[in-house]
Amino acid sequence: MTNPKAGHTSAAGMSTSAEGLRDGDGLSSPSLTNPYEGIHGNGIIRLLDSAVGDSNRNAISAATPGYIETASSGVVTIHGGWCVLDGALYKFAGGIGATQQITIGATGTANFNGELPAVPTATSDVFVVIYICSDSGTTTRIRYEVGTPVAPSVGTPLIPAGFLTNPAIGNTRKNHQSIVLGVLRYTMTAGAANVTASLNATPVLHDRRVFIRTSPMYLQHMSKGTRTMSTGGTDLGHANNKITHHTDLAAMYGSPESSDLTNSEFGAIWQSHTTESNAMLFYAASNVLNGTKAMHTHRLGPDEVKIITANTSFTFDQANIWLINANGGSAHATLTPSGTFPPGYVLEIRNISTANSYNAVFAAKSDDKTSSAAAINIANGKYARFAYDGTDWHLLLLQA
Repeated sequence: MTNPKAGHTSAAGMSTSAEGLRDGDGLSSPSLTNPYEGIHGNGIIRLLDSAVGDSNRNAISAATPGYIETASSGVVTIHGGWCVLDGALYKFAGGIGATQQITIGATGTANFNGELPAVPTATSDVFVVIYICSDSGTTTRIRYEVGTPVAPSVGTPLIPAGFLTNPAIGNTRKNHQSIVLGVLRYTMTAGAANVTASLNATPVLHDRRVFIRTSPMYLQHMSKGTRTMSTGGTDLGHANNKITHHTDLAAMYGSPESSDLTNSEFGAIWQSHTTESNAMLFYAASNVLNGTKAMHTHRLGPDEVKIITANTSFTFDQANIWLINANGGSAHATLTPSGTFPPGYVLEIRNISTANSYNAVFAAKSDDKTSSAAAINIANGKYARFAYDGTDWHLLLLQA
């Protein structure tokens, strides 16, 4: 059992001459470029990360996604999995449980990037980068690039970098992003018949995989209030401190530092609380209504239920399911919306009175768009559902 990233950081599970990120290790460029890809959202989705009971959850070895195995004659086997490149989800090397085999230097295949080097006239070392790209091709998104061979007596070979600019040289592709799986350091025998024949049987493997994790997603609670760090005590849940509208987000720091979220091309998801101090998830996005772009804030959940006995006004961040016990009062009970509601908001009302003839009342249009809103009376034990279109409330269902 070990940290699943230890193949990269400490060369655990690799050959004795493999390099990681330990003091004294030789740093290779993918250890710097690959994290940039990860920051940009590219990387391998390691499904074992979210399977807390799996015995291989902390494994580095074969069968984990992106793991590389080498054999003689330039044969390389890559274990499959899932990854994200430039926002797209891809299955590579056949996916989980599958493998893809490639041969370094083989001609007639399109899985190498750029040009293969000539066989050197003196025994040399060379780096080969194995990476994932968006091109499914004939090798299930696995490609490699070979650097320039250099004799040890002359210097140190450089890791190729063409794939960083274009991971599919020679092909026209829209997605130019990639993730390095590993770097192989081969010794090439001088005068061999071809590149494959020149490669030694046991290259040094440097694991350079980057894993990304998408679940769970933790949301900090947004509030205008304060938090007592020493005790965990807080007034952030006070109704006056709720952030339930995109304008609240935009105005967090006030002028001249107000944000430009409102009516932008961006959406926002955050957690705050309702007037009743219950946690709530909100989503703000721009919509085009009658030809005019406008941003609205929607409540994503959870649904809230509230029981009332008398006339009540409510805002969009309060309960969306109302149980009205008009019999608990002394007259009909009217529910009245107050403030701004987003288009698509759905309101549910049930009259839970068991006696007398007091109604639960809500004003809405009951037929076509040209009608005017009128009081909809919901009798004892009956249910109604309404929807808001950004301008008017409409009756969807009234139980007879």
